[in-house]
Amino acid sequence: MKKSFIYIIFFILSIFIAFIVFSIFNSSNSSKNRELFFSYYFWENSYKEKIENEKLYIKILDIKYSNKLEIIKTNFIEKPPKDFVPVIYITNKTMQNIDYEELNSKILELLKSLNFTFNELQIDCDWSNSTKNNFFLFLKELKNSLNKTISATIRLHQIKYFEKTGVPPVDYGVLMYYNMSSLGDFKTKNYILDNESAKKYHYNFDKYPLKLKLALPLYSQAVQFRDKKAINLFENVEENDFFNENFEKLENNKYKVLNSHYFKGKYIYKDDVLRFEKVEENELKIALNDFIGLSKNSFDEVIFYTIKYKTKYNLENLLKN
Repeated sequence: MKKSFIYIIFFILSIFIAFIVFSIFNSSNSSKNRELFFSYYFWENSYKEKIENEKLYIKILDIKYSNKLEIIKTNFIEKPPKDFVPVIYITNKTMQNIDYEELNSKILELLKSLNFTFNELQIDCDWSNSTKNNFFLFLKELKNSLNKTISATIRLHQIKYFEKTGVPPVDYGVLMYYNMSSLGDFKTKNYILDNESAKKYHYNFDKYPLKLKLALPLYSQAVQFRDKKAINLFENVEENDFFNENFEKLENNKYKVLNSHYFKGKYIYKDDVLRFEKVEENELKIALNDFIGLSKNSFDEVIFYTIKYKTKYNLENLLKN
């Protein structure tokens, strides 16, 4: 009798363990075999190229605040693709100084002046605790006014601490999986994409209520330091820009200026240090796989920033696991 009971218990445990192993394997395998598709941000102030066969998220308004509200409209020389998603960039300082009703009114007025239609609108704003209420009220007002799909960009820390930072009242979020450390810290390895730094924020994805799309970076840049203090940012920089007599390579990705000279239109001085930052293809793959493993409530779409760097990478490799 005892032996029969032990066999039954052993049999049940064996089935249970087999079920767990199968579930883990099946979950992992289904994540790797997800059919992803790529789309791109267009972030210039002038849209003058015909881009076909790609889904685009095009910045249409750049909203800032210095002493007054400043709005830059994208100049559409060419007609945008039919199903593009317009994006409005709003600085956090704007939300600190402009009431949500005034901002909503100005944006609605500008949207009416556009000579194209859209079904969805994305808002890019890195809100803070001090601007959260104003920003969220703005999103609600905009949604009610337009009655269209509204999305908002989300940062990693806004998922880890979402109970404090809040969840924007939108239809879905776009997780900006880059710019996650300190740009001005001399010790920062790579401000654009650092998967080790990202792991510090791999919390609460299972609890985060918004469905997410993923945004990944394709660009490169250089941060200029003087006495270990960041003073300038250079865009569109390639590593071979440092392979000349004006620079000396230091540790990792830093270059010391040997001769004062103009660099990308700006004057840099002897002994300044430039930290070169780029995105490696294998780092993109790690970021993508980490996101897929973390977020079960996500779309099968990856948005790359930006389309002008698309040809620098073999993005199809990201689909191969």
